[in-house]
Amino acid sequence: MIRLIEVADLVKSYPNGVTANDNLNFSLNEGETVGLIGPNAAGKTTFIRQLLGLLRPTEGQITVLGQDIIRRPHAIKGLVAYVPQTPLYYPALSVEEVIGLVLQFRNYPSNKIKRKVQDTLELIGLQQSAKSAGYQLSGGSTKLVLLGMALCQDTPFLILDEPTAMVDVEKKSRIWEAIRGSQTKSILLASHDLKEVQDYCNRVYFILGGKFIAEGAPHEIAAMVKLPVLVSIVAENREIALGLMNASGADYRLTGENIEIVCENLSEGIKHMQDIESACGLRYVHIEAPSLDRAVKKMLETRGA
Repeated sequence: MIRLIEVADLVKSYPNGVTANDNLNFSLNEGETVGLIGPNAAGKTTFIRQLLGLLRPTEGQITVLGQDIIRRPHAIKGLVAYVPQTPLYYPALSVEEVIGLVLQFRNYPSNKIKRKVQDTLELIGLQQSAKSAGYQLSGGSTKLVLLGMALCQDTPFLILDEPTAMVDVEKKSRIWEAIRGSQTKSILLASHDLKEVQDYCNRVYFILGGKFIAEGAPHEIAAMVKLPVLVSIVAENREIALGLMNASGADYRLTGENIEIVCENLSEGIKHMQDIESACGLRYVHIEAPSLDRAVKKMLETRGA
């Protein structure tokens, strides 16, 4: 397994005494999608800016494919493409022009630029908008253009900062289709969309107050906090179902016609469902297992954040 990024003991402090990043250790391997999560002002942007060579750390090491980018910050430029939260391109240029401009900056062979632009437009699904100026695009299409500007570079890895924020479901799906269809297979994703992080990331780093407070696969982070399995049911006969719950000493709450049973584990939830199904039948069942989203909320509550 090739280690693309290695961060060791990273600290970024400011003269006013604020420590934005405090002793961070991080890695990204080839083929991984790694999530970076945390509330606003937790230190995510500061961390990303240091990876990009735009901000010099106070202490620590950052190596990208073996290159020390603290000593040689320009070395990162050919290795990473970056999708920022907000549009950073010329809105008067057409979609095809702005992608072509990126390729020119990257010294892409001039006789291959036109073909590469067309391939990129196809990848992001904006062939019909090729001649449209940036200011004419919707928010979702603008996000796709930003993504196209990054993906056309075919860099070893990609940094995505809120790539689907304020985007509708259709465009969000298109964005991830483009990412999965690209040549770049190693990704750092900073996102507040925890379902997106759970669905697409192999590992996750949770930053709070400038420190990584949790790291692991999404299900591993979810398991760090003891969370119940929630089983919501609608029984054919509510009174019989409630009688069974009371007799078994189950922890439950009522929401309209729903009975939400709080279970220690999935096995307990399945047993309750089977008992009610046998006694009176079920019209509706929904099981909510411990998730990254619930675990993060619990961690924030515990720390008073």
